[in-house]
Amino acid sequence: MEKKIVFCGGGNMAEGIVRGLIKNGTAPGNITVSELKTERCEYLTKKYGVTAVTDATGAINVADIVIIAVLPLHLPSVTTAIKNSIKSSTLVMSIAAGVTLATLESQLGSDKKIVRVMPNTLGLSGNGFSAVCLNEKVDQEEKIIVTEIVNALGKAMFLKENMFDTFTAFSCSGPLWLYKMADALTNAGVYNGFAREDAREMVLENMLGVAKILQMTGAAPATKVNEMCSPGGVTIEGFKSLQEEGFDAAVMTSVNAAVDKAKSL
Repeated sequence: MEKKIVFCGGGNMAEGIVRGLIKNGTAPGNITVSELKTERCEYLTKKYGVTAVTDATGAINVADIVIIAVLPLHLPSVTTAIKNSIKSSTLVMSIAAGVTLATLESQLGSDKKIVRVMPNTLGLSGNGFSAVCLNEKVDQEEKIIVTEIVNALGKAMFLKENMFDTFTAFSCSGPLWLYKMADALTNAGVYNGFAREDAREMVLENMLGVAKILQMTGAAPATKVNEMCSPGGVTIEGFKSLQEEGFDAAVMTSVNAAVDKAKSL
């Protein structure tokens, strides 16, 4: 990407996007990070070759894209500081959790091109979805640019803004249920005589394999479950026990609790 990009905030999420952008071909020289902690600036400059400074006003004045990557409580001070430096042609992306397009427009101006992103929590692996919504000033060409930036963390999913809370609970918190499943299966392997490391490796390979097969085939998970359950076999016995323990209902109830919490905040 040849665009000049400025990050307001140099924390872990900003670093994840920087890492992904450079990996995908963006030149470090096109990236500037505005970060108040000088030691963090030194780290980002040394590790990624980007320009990391405590005051990036000059870079913001000529930026094509500004990415606001601060905690919500720090957002007003950032938008106040950059408002007069942002051109109407500048694309502004915010990854501040819970901050709506309306709030961003009220702080930066309704004439600005504004994008709201809820980043995924698996950016280190390059997997997972980030939710994206755009205000009406962002055109289709700029949407492609947004997709390229968000894909530095995994994949972009464009959603209506009223689905962001649900996305946060279902997708961003989603790895919790898979981590718990991996932990439970590992413990089951240990209980049945395997060394913990061996049980863990088998579980991880199975999880990776299942994900790849579902992606490759497009099959519904239930279809693959049915294929595995031969009449009177070992797998159907395990499946029967899982159903008796209320596995599906427990997962759905847990997800619904997370969604309710996200909507209440």
